[in-house]
Amino acid sequence: MRTLIVEDIKFLGIVLQRILEPISESDWAPDGEKAIELYTKAFYRNEPYDLICLDIMLPKMDGEEVLKTIREFEDALNLPSEKRVKIIMITSLSDKRHVCSAMDCGCDSYITKPFERGTIIEQVEKVGLIDEATAESLKKAYRRKKISLPKKTSFQ
Repeated sequence: MRTLIVEDIKFLGIVLQRILEPISESDWAPDGEKAIELYTKAFYRNEPYDLICLDIMLPKMDGEEVLKTIREFEDALNLPSEKRVKIIMITSLSDKRHVCSAMDCGCDSYITKPFERGTIIEQVEKVGLIDEATAESLKKAYRRKKISLPKKTSFQ
């Protein structure tokens, strides 16, 4: 599985990378414009992302605009639902307006910060990218140990 983490706070991007590490290779974009660039490059290289973890409050282009742009791109190509990237909004904005707007624009799930590791895995399962057994195994492992943050990360 390939994941694009779009988060302007690098530390949170690293945390998400570590949570997803057992099941996904991850790239990181610090802003909305970089997210669109990485998404389209991956798509045209025939290495599309399976999942995007997307913050709303981002520099250069906010997460809702990124979401709309990606869904419009997929619509223009008439991509069937099984070929579309799964998008999980992960944001501190929990008010009904933002949640409804993101859902209306086509996000697959919505998580508010702060989040627990198990919540991320549950939502990845909910959107159909991992099976229940894998999700349960990861959640069990996460209950036993803390995430150790790397001294070095693959994020640029």
